Amino acid sequence: MPSLGEETAIRTVSDRRKRPTPFISRYSFTGGQRKIIRRGEDKKKYIFVDLYSTRLFATLLFLLILNVSDSYFTLALVRENIAVEINPLMAFFLGYGSTPFISAKFLIPAVPVFILCICKNRPMTKILLPLAIFFYLLIILYELNLMYQVLPPFDKLNYVF
Repeated sequence: MPSLGEETAIRTVSDRRKRPTPFISRYSFTGGQRKIIRRGEDKKKYIFVDLYSTRLFATLLFLLILNVSDSYFTLALVRENIAVEINPLMAFFLGYGSTPFISAKFLIPAVPVFILCICKNRPMTKILLPLAIFFYLLIILYELNLMYQVLPPFDKLNYVF
């Protein structure tokens, strides 16, 4: 059995922990092994992982479903002349039709959702994700109120986001 000094001399590969974990690595999509941060000293600095929980997947999927629902309700409200789109970027895409509007309305938030997934261990992500879901729920409730007039309107012209 080799001693500790001989074992170190035999190794030809450098220690992988000396380099920081990249934002996206080859294991991000092909199945790495890092799911959680185990070491106490690593919890003090930011570490990327390769495996993501089912709970995170379900939360991000729910956020994207809320996004698609928002685009559907926005299209319905604009087509029925109940509301107007106040976001200038989305109004631009809406001018080209419903397919570019839906594509942009999905793809623009999908990129930050992907970044939130990759940066799941950041404290800011643990704040932003529930906050985004909360605001999407508020927007959808507002749009449903515009569609079904549960509450009286505040003004004559309604806006959607």
